[in-house]
Amino acid sequence: MSSRAFRYVVEALRQRGKTVTTIESTTGGLISSSIMKVEGASAVYYGGSVAYNTRRCKPVLLNDAELHESLINTPDTDDSSTLSEGERYKRSKLHWTEKNALAFCKTMGTDFAVAEGGAAGPTFRPKDLVAGFSAIAIAARDPITDRVEIVTRSLIESSHADREKNMELFASSAARELLGAVTKDTGLDRRVELRTDSEKLDALVDDEHSRFVVVNNSNTLFDSTGTALSILPKSEAKQFLTEPLDMSNCTFLGFTKDTPLFAFQATENLSDPNFMDTRTQNPFLDFTENQVALTATALMNWQRTTKFCSKCGSATKLTQGGHCSVCTDDSCKTMTFPRNDPAVIVAVTSRCNSKILLARSPRHPEKMFTTLAGFVEAGETFEDAVKREVYEESGMWVDDDVKYLKSQPWPFPQSSMIAFRARCDSSVPLNLDEEELVEARWFTREEVRRACKVEGPVMRPEVAAAALEKDPSLTLLVPPKRVVARELIEKWLSE
Repeated sequence: MSSRAFRYVVEALRQRGKTVTTIESTTGGLISSSIMKVEGASAVYYGGSVAYNTRRCKPVLLNDAELHESLINTPDTDDSSTLSEGERYKRSKLHWTEKNALAFCKTMGTDFAVAEGGAAGPTFRPKDLVAGFSAIAIAARDPITDRVEIVTRSLIESSHADREKNMELFASSAARELLGAVTKDTGLDRRVELRTDSEKLDALVDDEHSRFVVVNNSNTLFDSTGTALSILPKSEAKQFLTEPLDMSNCTFLGFTKDTPLFAFQATENLSDPNFMDTRTQNPFLDFTENQVALTATALMNWQRTTKFCSKCGSATKLTQGGHCSVCTDDSCKTMTFPRNDPAVIVAVTSRCNSKILLARSPRHPEKMFTTLAGFVEAGETFEDAVKREVYEESGMWVDDDVKYLKSQPWPFPQSSMIAFRARCDSSVPLNLDEEELVEARWFTREEVRRACKVEGPVMRPEVAAAALEKDPSLTLLVPPKRVVARELIEKWLSE
């Protein structure tokens, strides 16, 4: 099975820190195997069952007699007598998939569960079926109430009885349904076309449905828990400005669902304790709020350092909803856009893949280790930057097979992290750049796995100290989930 949809599903789950389990019948394990085929899937997939033999599948249906019975018999409804045997069979599969999706999501403790069942062909029971079909149900767990309910149900009907083609069709359909369920948190829609429509932006700033993100240097306004952004209506947001709130001091971010979203740099109430470091808190936001926080921070950082034209030195003004800086000198009018400085970040492992090289910089708390990173220099490829940075910081030469994995925006102040994997000879002694690193060590899987169980913003000294006091035997702490360094570490752990 080689469906692009499954790659998107795994990535969407990983980005959101969510998990899934499966129970399938007609597809014969294609959903499970297709998920597991994707690199890093073990971080999101918590196993499943294939109920292929109807009479003997009770053990793989959580050994639940009621679930097993629901596969065989469906309660009659008022119109059951008017339906053909084939239609009743389809209805029974819809009933069965819903019950199993709920049961597996609850029992396995996952965020999502996919149940699939139907008939692929070419032989059918009942006999009046002439083409394949699949019932698909997805259950989801509410992160606040912990309640599990069905969020998606569908009936996929084929036009033929080709078993192999139908199995792939049904598995791919399940992937698309799951992707839709996972990504209902649709992220930030940047609506680039509105940036040049000044009348529309002026109207949106005053719209009662618009919301505002408040930034104070590299701090963002959070709720009191530090795990959610404070996204305020205009009536509440204006307390953080000394002047009226309008497009002269706002930046248009885009839309989240149907809500227009803006950001601005605070000039009042700067001592509000809910202004927290975006770098340490953003990993604990949901997918959309993470995007919003990083985008707002990046734009505010850029605007603070773009007050004057880099070409002639004249003052600049912001246009295009805050996304472009234009020189005010009529003879110059140079336009400047937000910049991203490319930086590489790399998980260096031993050639036998049993150890990983992690380092601690002077800005990190005690025992807080992470992967190596550094900026790409002018005229340098990303791969060469990986090799140079690893050598400069640790004295290790990595092998030539440097592999790209993914990227992540990191506006602290204006970087884009490009993540790689590399290997080297771990028997060679380390030779640290002591201006860049306090220490670096090779760690085993067991040491790293224990560190990954520690929760919270461990980049903050007080959180790191509390974790070490609770468990003095820890040899290291690692970055929290949802930052690319942690993803590199967890990918290695899953191998």
